[in-house]
Amino acid sequence: MSDNSTIGSFLAPRGHEPFPVPWSSVRERFESVASALPDHIAVVCGDSSLSYRELHSRADAHARALVGHLGSARRPVALDTTCSLDCVVALVSVLLSGHPLVLLDSQLPEDRRHNILTRSGAGRFTPAALAALPPRPDQPLPTVTQTDCAVLLFTSGSTGTPKAVRQGNRLWLNQAADFHATLGIGSGDRIGMALPISFGGGLDVVFSALLNGGELHFLDPREVGIEEVPQWISSQNLTTLHATPSLLRAVMKVCAGSTTLTGLRLVTTCGEAVHGDDVRRLRTLLSPTASYCNLSGSSETGNLAFNEFPPGREVPDRVLPVGVVAANKVVRLRGPDGGNVAPGEVGEIVVESPYLSEGYFVERDGTAAADLTKFGQAADGTRSFRMGDLGRFDQHGLLHLVGRSDDAVKVRGYLVEPSEVESALRRLPAVEDAVVLARQTDTGAALVGYVAVDPTTRAPSAADLRRDLRKTLPDWMVPANLMLLPALPRNERGKVDRAALPAPSPRPTVVSPAVGVESELAALWSEILGIEQIGRDDDFVSLGGDSLQTQQMLTRAGVLFGAELSSATLANFPTLHQFSAHLQQASAGTTLRTRVLVPLQSGGTGAPIFAFAGAGSTALALLPLARELGPRWTVHGLQAHGLEGRGFPDWTVRSAAKRYLREIRRVQPHGPYTFVGHSLGGVIAMDVARLLEAEGDTVNAVICLDTILGGPLGSGTLDLSRAEPDSGTASIPVSEPPASTDRGTLWKTRAMLLTAGLWQYPAQTQWDLFHDLGRRIALMHRLQPWNGAVSVVMAEDNPDDPTWWTQVAPDVVSVERVSGDHVGMLRPPYVARTAALVREALK
Repeated sequence: MSDNSTIGSFLAPRGHEPFPVPWSSVRERFESVASALPDHIAVVCGDSSLSYRELHSRADAHARALVGHLGSARRPVALDTTCSLDCVVALVSVLLSGHPLVLLDSQLPEDRRHNILTRSGAGRFTPAALAALPPRPDQPLPTVTQTDCAVLLFTSGSTGTPKAVRQGNRLWLNQAADFHATLGIGSGDRIGMALPISFGGGLDVVFSALLNGGELHFLDPREVGIEEVPQWISSQNLTTLHATPSLLRAVMKVCAGSTTLTGLRLVTTCGEAVHGDDVRRLRTLLSPTASYCNLSGSSETGNLAFNEFPPGREVPDRVLPVGVVAANKVVRLRGPDGGNVAPGEVGEIVVESPYLSEGYFVERDGTAAADLTKFGQAADGTRSFRMGDLGRFDQHGLLHLVGRSDDAVKVRGYLVEPSEVESALRRLPAVEDAVVLARQTDTGAALVGYVAVDPTTRAPSAADLRRDLRKTLPDWMVPANLMLLPALPRNERGKVDRAALPAPSPRPTVVSPAVGVESELAALWSEILGIEQIGRDDDFVSLGGDSLQTQQMLTRAGVLFGAELSSATLANFPTLHQFSAHLQQASAGTTLRTRVLVPLQSGGTGAPIFAFAGAGSTALALLPLARELGPRWTVHGLQAHGLEGRGFPDWTVRSAAKRYLREIRRVQPHGPYTFVGHSLGGVIAMDVARLLEAEGDTVNAVICLDTILGGPLGSGTLDLSRAEPDSGTASIPVSEPPASTDRGTLWKTRAMLLTAGLWQYPAQTQWDLFHDLGRRIALMHRLQPWNGAVSVVMAEDNPDDPTWWTQVAPDVVSVERVSGDHVGMLRPPYVARTAALVREALK
């Protein structure tokens, strides 16, 4: 960190008091820095670097060549950006030339590039093409003023059609001054930019480094992978790191347990909201003296606010306010009547400053012009801009964003800000990120929540999330539709691409349940699923019910209505109306008995698929997979005998295989057969395949979903040679009580295992017993190779070496991995990818 005394300090207090910005242009300021610090390193990329003298010499030469090539008219120059030293030289060259700079990100779709070029009228250059222009050493550079456009920045379009913003020299000079005055960015810093140069936030870092004499280091994680970031930070001895919140979360994951970040004095983020939990996690990885700051702003206003958390400052347990208003900016909150709102109240944010952008770029009659829509003047003549965001100031003077002025919607008569719901979702432990939108339906506005789940935790169900939300939000603010995704889609600038969020599956029109059984059952479903209104055509699983919630519902409904219910009941009668009709028949003596084979999906046009559940799982655990496969497939689930209802369980793989074979033959007497098996179900599926082939039948394919070979199965005759497992990849042990367990508990556990299937325990206890039973079956099983076609899908936490499968299935077709854990791969959001791989294997 430096006070910039050798290059002309801004003479501003560290804080947000107004101060003058004396330079007329970016060119003038950069030349003064290069003159004062000629031998200081300016830019580092990979193993290459340039001093300020070298950077200025090359950029000045290229700028003169560019002006000579394009002539006197200041036509915008579009630069194809790459993560390279030459790109920085080209960027500075355009800025020195006086031509407006347009940045084309390397990952922009070509049609978006074409749109930018057409609308801006820019000449397009690669860094190499610009460097190859004929030299014009005597070409004078045009005079540039503070109001001349330095950058023509196209917004991401996350809130509508992308706009071309004319960012003048004065905006960028003020940005750099503010970074120095507020965060101390200066000639002693090694500044780590993990943002693409073409992002507005990336340009912030470039300008703030090079106009303050800092040493700019950069890489693009999109190109090299997030795994390369820790080594880059430590090898370059960075003092500051600048990223988006989502990128910082990824960096924290790969840096967990290391000292990689302890050399940083400052970490900043920009572009998205940040939760207090993010800051607390970051503090565990930084040195005790390091600081964190979240920056907020827009293309039109530049910096809006800084919220710095130095050591010792308390971190709130919620989304962070945007903070203290930036230097040389005044924020006013306007009410509907145009006047200032009272302290603590919400109003539309209006920013007043001499250092705003110069308006929007438009073409009128073939001539470039400035569109000043949304821009105005304050009473004293200062320029102003209406952001369209709503905000409020708290008692400490911190600015809070509370959504867009056009985002607020009425849900059931109540005014709701989707951003408040997003904040509540982000606070939930299993949620990594969230977006909430209001979508119009036939009955009015409805909230839809898009949730990126934390891959390190058990994937929650939609019903789990709704139940947790109800603890902090009123009913009308809880989205009835929650879509779980592996990650939120993002545009080339790292912002959530709201246009790419999938439309929710249409929910049937809510038809009120009939009085009697339907109404009573609807109340039960509503309580368990966390949805206030249940229609008679609603499907329990489609509304987010997982295996545990299904079992809770079946148990309580069975007691309430005096009926014998099982997984087969819900699989056959999934809607409220169908389930209620079955209950009325069941109370009259007609019941659907529990079976080993449970129809999961009917109506397919091809041969059926038989899906084998894992140890301790009901066939309903495979229902999301069956539905995700699509209507083409008829799917039958198979579950352990005695898991539901009474019956002697099978104590060996072979006895289970023989029982399953009898059930399969009843549905499909002859082959060819197709099997899908999860966990131990994959082993049983291969054994059934052996029995069928011994009887002269054909099995087209066995698809094993996370069948773990290195656990109890590894005690068999196959030589699964492997290195010592890491702490996080130990084999799954056979469940035994701890050594300290008293003899009474020991014998009770053994007695429960011996009576499993003969005595029905509570659902979770029953599942745990059959899971233990499955482990014992696996321990006793001697795994033998099968020469048929086997496709393997492994969860990301599976510790097995994929090459082991060549011993189990010499003709293994494929071995793939999916996100999610052993159970999560069968549930949203990961089941979509699992189903895609199953479909591929079925071709």
